[in-house]
This record gives sequence, C-alpha cells and structure tokens, in this order.
Amino acid sequence: MRDEHSYWIIAFCENSNWEHEFLLINQKSDNWSFRWYPKWHPEEWENWLQAAKREFREEVGIKDVQIIWEKTFDTNYIVHRPWRDDFWKTVTFWVGKVENKAVKIQEEELNGYKWANFESAINLLSHKNYKDLLVNVVKYMDTVK
Repeated sequence: MRDEHSYWIIAFCENSNWEHEFLLINQKSDNWSFRWYPKWHPEEWENWLQAAKREFREEVGIKDVQIIWEKTFDTNYIVHRPWRDDFWKTVTFWVGKVENKAVKIQEEELNGYKWANFESAINLLSHKNYKDLLVNVVKYMDTVK
C-alpha cells in the first residue's frame, strides 16, 4: 500500500469571551460533514509548513495566520476509493492563530465553513480521528498557557 502525506493548519481565534473558536471546513465531496481537510502535497520548492500555509490561504482565503508552536499533530488513516488502490494517509497539522475571522472559501473545493467553540466542534467534526486530534490540541493548548 502506498503512503501519502498532507499538511494543514488547525486555525483558531478568540471570541469576545476569550474562548477559542476553531475553523471547520466542508469539502464538496463530503456531503456537509465537517473536518479540517488537508489537500494535495508540497510543491517542489516548498517545505511542509509552506505547503500547509499555501493550501490554507488557497482554500479559506486567510493570509495572516500565526503558527504558535513548532509542535505538530499527526493523524493517520486508510483512504478507500473505488477508482484507485487504497492508500495510507498521514496528515500533519500545525496550530495557527488568526485575528480576523473573515473567510473566503475556494468554492470549487468547499461547500462552506464554520467557526466553532470546542464543544460545538467536537459535535460537528465527522471523523473520530479529527475529534481525537482536537482533544489533543486543546490539551496541549492548556499546558502551554
């Protein structure tokens, strides 16, 4: 089985109550299930973080994201597609803070987005591995305050 690696940014902001809100997006092919959907791979000239920032900017239109730690979070899963062989996917995430919640989605790729606090995000995320990932991110955020 072949391996693929993708990169993305888990973006958060603080609302007026100093509560974290996380940006969830919906891939067109997912029938309104929410996730942080990593796309494609680095260009030849990019490192992993540059690829994550580029994809984030292209997909959601946010240019100013501050990566707050060098620490990354990974998740792995098998991708099943009827039109090609299964493959093992690893996704590396950085956590980034944004000040401006304005999102301009890439309509060819996404149905929509939602800013959600932790409890809402856990309920909206469609895959257990993404829920587990958010729990780990929030636990880490609490330890480095």
